[in-house]
Amino acid sequence: MSQRPFLEQLDLVHDEAEVRERLAKGLYSSQHKALAEEWLRREEVARAESAAERKEARDEESLSIARRALANSQKSTRIAVLALILSVVLAALKVIEWTSR
Repeated sequence: MSQRPFLEQLDLVHDEAEVRERLAKGLYSSQHKALAEEWLRREEVARAESAAERKEARDEESLSIARRALANSQKSTRIAVLALILSVVLAALKVIEWTSR
């Protein structure tokens, strides 16, 4: 059996536990054993890459949320400063009004 059909069979099975079990039981020829081990290694790499991609997407989303929170915080700070300035101006006007009576 050539390598390609065997790898295609492994892809169809796509059950790592079963492939590991067959390896442990010695059900593969030496050539197929090497191919099965390589297939398992590729599956592990693909799983790790997928996990890394998901982590990167989560990190990007977290960064986006943090940036929005920072922007909102900066807006809130500007509004609070403006409100404080307005309050001081109004208080000063009231003091001027009160003292000019």
